[in-house]
Amino acid sequence: MRLSPLLIVGVALALGARTSSAQRTYRQANVDSTGQLRIVLSTNRVIRPPKDSGQAGFEQVTMSADRSIVGWVALYPNCCTSYAIPLRLVLLRADGRRTVIDNDLPIWQWAFAADGRSVAIRQAPVHGAAPTSYERRDIRTGRLLATAQSDSATPPAALPVWARDVMPRQPPLPAPSRER
Repeated sequence: MRLSPLLIVGVALALGARTSSAQRTYRQANVDSTGQLRIVLSTNRVIRPPKDSGQAGFEQVTMSADRSIVGWVALYPNCCTSYAIPLRLVLLRADGRRTVIDNDLPIWQWAFAADGRSVAIRQAPVHGAAPTSYERRDIRTGRLLATAQSDSATPPAALPVWARDVMPRQPPLPAPSRER
């Protein structure tokens, strides 16, 4: 049986495409001097994702440990503040698919979870003494996996381990004085 040259080329292209997309990762991701998100693939191709309608900027750009996902928060104008607030977490996978996470509360901090399949986010209102909400969400679907809440009296040890990664960082206490 003799295979058609066209069939051989088609199979080779299909296998090559599958291999290249499976091996594609991110090399670098940051916000450039013009405020535009700039992502560099392992192939050196540069991606500049456009801002969504009404979006003011990008912040907290981070890559997953395996460099297969780049995430950032999208900033939006707010009527009651002089600064834009982080309302959406966008996760861009190397295959080009996006997951967008939002629930109308600002996302003040986020991180890839140690399991590699989820993210942890810390949310709270812009102003007021409301409790801080922590959510763990699936990277691929954005589905809510777990929640936790804290207030100023909640000790860090009372929160799940995944939530501690996005807790506000406390400044170190000053060293005691050594007066004689």
